[in-house]
Amino acid sequence: MLTFTQATRTPYLPQAPDPRAPLRLFCFHHAGGTAAAFSGWQRLIGDGISVVPVQLPGRAERSGEPRPGGLAELAALLDAELDPWLRSPHAFYGHSVGGLVAHALARHRAAAARSVPERLVVGGCFAPHRHHVTRAVTELGERDFARWLVRLGGVSAALIEYPQWLRAAVALTRDDLALAARPDPGPLAPLPCPVDVFTGENDPQVREGEPHEWARYTSGAFSARWFPGGHFFPWDDPAAFLGYLGARLGRRTERAGGAAAR
Repeated sequence: MLTFTQATRTPYLPQAPDPRAPLRLFCFHHAGGTAAAFSGWQRLIGDGISVVPVQLPGRAERSGEPRPGGLAELAALLDAELDPWLRSPHAFYGHSVGGLVAHALARHRAAAARSVPERLVVGGCFAPHRHHVTRAVTELGERDFARWLVRLGGVSAALIEYPQWLRAAVALTRDDLALAARPDPGPLAPLPCPVDVFTGENDPQVREGEPHEWARYTSGAFSARWFPGGHFFPWDDPAAFLGYLGARLGRRTERAGGAAAR
């Protein structure tokens, strides 16, 4: 097993995976977010799982780097950068647009006959063939776009009062949402790993039945579950969510069948 010191360091991983953990959980943040969104997850998820937040280019300490121009380009970059740490048992969690990033990386690796995650988990994320943002949203002016983000729960309303921060946050989020602006052409080959889809009961972006559209993207087990909260439900009650996720990731041998729970 490679350790962080044995493999080439990468700016995509702000912290090293725990080489002692039986399973690594690589976490992909939402549009406009950073790897810091997953701070505190390690303490709450339980033993045996190493939480590994992934930092995408163009934000935080990587703010000077160009942002990726599309999911395919980003998946190829992630594959090249993270491969040394993806040779041990691992799973992916992606939230919102991060779910599409996680799926694109898993699909890229499956097509190249490399290791794939033992489980793909997405939260608050439409299936890849769906439009994630409407044209009406993408064409909003800066302040109206920021108000949309506030209603979604992604940023604080106080941000609107600070023009410099507002401008940077809106620009970053617009670029990230562009990754999801065009649905993937179909049909896409299903992944050989189980897929779990989690959704907030009060998420204004998702309607009843839509999470089940992810079922076509796996040849293994599929489940869909609703949680109390909005679009950012994992952070509404992180202890409850991560307790459930930790238990779910413990079912590492499940490869077939399907279930759905509300």
